[in-house]
Amino acid sequence: MKKLSEQLYDAHLLGDQSLIETIQKQLERPKPIVNITKINTLLNDEASSTIDIYDFLNKEFGQDWWEWEIETIFHKLWTDYGLALEDVNRDKVLAIRHLCRNDAAFFDWFEFNQLCNAFGGSIADFELLRSPSPGDVIKCVKTMNHIRPDRNGEFSIDVEKYICIIFYQEGIYCPPPSLAALIALEMRKMVSMSDEWPAIYKRFAEFITGNYKNDIEDNMVSIQAKRLLRTEQVV
Repeated sequence: MKKLSEQLYDAHLLGDQSLIETIQKQLERPKPIVNITKINTLLNDEASSTIDIYDFLNKEFGQDWWEWEIETIFHKLWTDYGLALEDVNRDKVLAIRHLCRNDAAFFDWFEFNQLCNAFGGSIADFELLRSPSPGDVIKCVKTMNHIRPDRNGEFSIDVEKYICIIFYQEGIYCPPPSLAALIALEMRKMVSMSDEWPAIYKRFAEFITGNYKNDIEDNMVSIQAKRLLRTEQVV
């Protein structure tokens, strides 16, 4: 749809005085007050959710903003809101733009790794491989599915295996509930205690609801359930 200024120009060309007056009245309407404090809080806070940043950009600049050149995006943030992003949130915006334009992170484990770091606030490093935390992995998958619902939550086997390796290296041998549907099959091939998963999930649920005895033993089931709880609470 054309901007009002363009519609006004067309109306003048057509000589349609009634349309000209209608458009002029719309142009004269006071613009809605933008809560600059809220915007500054969101985009200047390194802990801001990537999903919140993505939703803000969609709302303010339209759902095709990611097609713009990088310089245009940052110029608009400066001219419209007086915002000059710091490194962490600047990296989040660049990572969001990349994800909108490219499917690679859904099938390339290295690309996925970089998004995990960017969305987690650690800044992607293309010269040094830095493994994300389990919590950042969960946040990344959630964010990717939010931004790219067209992918239907489908990831390649390589990415699923990489996620399993990250959890395994952190001593987590049971899929976190939020990712169980995605990685359970591959993790089952990697660990020897999958028969204990139902008991771990039951203990995890007890920790969530507080429905457990205070003298609960620190056995393997409880240890794994506590690690799952810490990982899920980070998100």
